[in-house]
Amino acid sequence: MTRAAAFTAELVRSSSRGLAGLACALLFERTANAQEQYGEDGFDSWRQTLAARLQALASALESGDQAIFTEDLHWFQGVSVTRGIPKSDVLLAVDCLNETVRSQLPEETGDAVAPYFASAIEKLNTSTELPPEFDAGSEASSLFDLALIGDLGGARHFLLDGIRAGRFTVQMAVTDIILPAAREAGRRWHLGQMGIAAEHVITATLRSALHSLTAVLPKPPPNGKAAFIAAVPGDAHDTGLIAFALLLEADGWRVALAGADTPTEEVDVTAAGYECDLIALSATLPSQRYALSSYLSRRDSEIPVMVGGAAVRGEKDAKAMGARGFAISLSRGVTVARKLVGLDATGA
Repeated sequence: MTRAAAFTAELVRSSSRGLAGLACALLFERTANAQEQYGEDGFDSWRQTLAARLQALASALESGDQAIFTEDLHWFQGVSVTRGIPKSDVLLAVDCLNETVRSQLPEETGDAVAPYFASAIEKLNTSTELPPEFDAGSEASSLFDLALIGDLGGARHFLLDGIRAGRFTVQMAVTDIILPAAREAGRRWHLGQMGIAAEHVITATLRSALHSLTAVLPKPPPNGKAAFIAAVPGDAHDTGLIAFALLLEADGWRVALAGADTPTEEVDVTAAGYECDLIALSATLPSQRYALSSYLSRRDSEIPVMVGGAAVRGEKDAKAMGARGFAISLSRGVTVARKLVGLDATGA
């Protein structure tokens, strides 16, 4: 990342709330009956939403990857249209955001962000659909339906009985059933198809079902290694972290699970205190890349770090930020973890 790109990204990030407010004012000025259409809290909701898009823009600028911003805006458009917001309003909001950034920030900053907006707007004009997330005929669908009706016991027994009957393994239960069901809950909430409380019921049910797998978890001999697992500040997603902890435990690791929203300034010293050989950090959203990259750039610990989550673009991106490894999936993550601490990767 060049110094100019770093300056532009930091300027966009630090000004995101103010810029979003100005863009939102412009949007409401140019939208007929905006107050009636979006309600009493509409302005604040749009401002928060546009500020999050600017955080994604800052992450894209830092990495030099326009796709981070383009994909974030594409997701935003798909969710908005599904929730009943006209596509024309979404495009107008992005235009207002672009115009505000170009007019309010120094000219060289506006020039730097121009291709990012151009790429994103081209994508928005050609597609509105969100990618499919869920196979309605799968085991994941059956588990999701149990969680949806609030049947905690049924969800647990579905998994345990399936493993004992040989329909699927513990790893399959984690990667092919529980996590897709969790993603479906998040997808439906984002699309406005369920409320926050219902999404919480499903997520908590799936998390409890994950913990129940310890009843059938293989008990291999300890491999002598320990891992510290956490998500960066602002990342409230912990189902994947629990799932990864479970897979590492099945591989013989001792696991210190910090969970969601962990202060990065405490990660290294805490991992060292627990005598961990590896740190595994997750970042789910583009807006969380900064917390991850800042932590990696300033640390001086010798404990290797592997990263994962949708905010990381791949192994090359992870290593450019300073990580030693990248997990594209949980099962692959176990293999990478073993390699980073000198264990035979084939033992995973």
